[in-house]
Amino acid sequence: MIVALIGDDQFLKDQRIEKFLSDSLGDRKNDPLAKQILYATDTNIASIADIVIESCGSVSMFAPEQAIVVRKAEALKADDCKSLAKWLSTSPDCKLLFDFEKLAATTELYKALKKAAEIEKFDVPKQYKMAEWISSVIPGHFKKPIDPAASNYLAEALGTDTKLVCEEVEKILLFAPDAPKITLDLVKTMVVPQRELIAYEIQESFGQRNAKEYTRKLNEMLNNGVNAVQIVASLYSYTLDLLNTASLLAKGMGPKDIAQKLGKNDFIFNVKGKAPENARRWGKPLLCRVLRRLADLDYEIKSGKCSTRTSQELALAALVVR
Repeated sequence: MIVALIGDDQFLKDQRIEKFLSDSLGDRKNDPLAKQILYATDTNIASIADIVIESCGSVSMFAPEQAIVVRKAEALKADDCKSLAKWLSTSPDCKLLFDFEKLAATTELYKALKKAAEIEKFDVPKQYKMAEWISSVIPGHFKKPIDPAASNYLAEALGTDTKLVCEEVEKILLFAPDAPKITLDLVKTMVVPQRELIAYEIQESFGQRNAKEYTRKLNEMLNNGVNAVQIVASLYSYTLDLLNTASLLAKGMGPKDIAQKLGKNDFIFNVKGKAPENARRWGKPLLCRVLRRLADLDYEIKSGKCSTRTSQELALAALVVR
């Protein structure tokens, strides 16, 4: 059995590797003599291909053959790729798994694997699908329900790194093992944003032109170390989305079709985020003015013309407080 995993979803790939070892070795899964875990990035190994070919033909003390896992296989040297492709063409009978982040379908190694192995794709979800991924995977893996708001927060805070998301959830449950479910408050207490900005938190009040909530959130974010450039970038992106939404609404396109065209999740963008309503609330002329001002503000902050915390907060607040 030869398997090749290709993709960025490291969490699901790790689970697949565990299953491969269990299926291949059974009770011998924890026997160090029955398996080898190799890393193509290991500079102490002269040739990964030589070890793989030799190990696949070896017999351990307690098992008829070894199970071999090659992690970070995208880092294989060119010579190793050639040797492995040639060896795979002989259809070897072995227990071998390759873990690739990327492998082009045009390479000789991919073509050889396609004939000799099972190729499984593990692509990370798109950002707008990440909350949905969390809601579907986390409850089953950790045996705990999760609130939709907590899923949205994790998606915004951690991006599409599935392994990081699961590690953070594990940390949360170590902190609160008796919690009946994973709530937004619990997640916000424990998870430090890894992405540039928890975008929807500032975008929601901005889109609604809720001056009181917007200035409160702006002050909170600046106090918690989110820099003004990140906030400007988030608001620029969101304002552009609202402007595009306004333009497409004017052409008679429906909200669901607009979300699909812009690559957004319909529920988060339209239902929760109320993008069509917010686009109408601002209007196209004002959105254009805000875009220009955000572009200018980005330059002013980066060039030092708007360098103090107070001046940055006032400039950002002025976008809504008028």
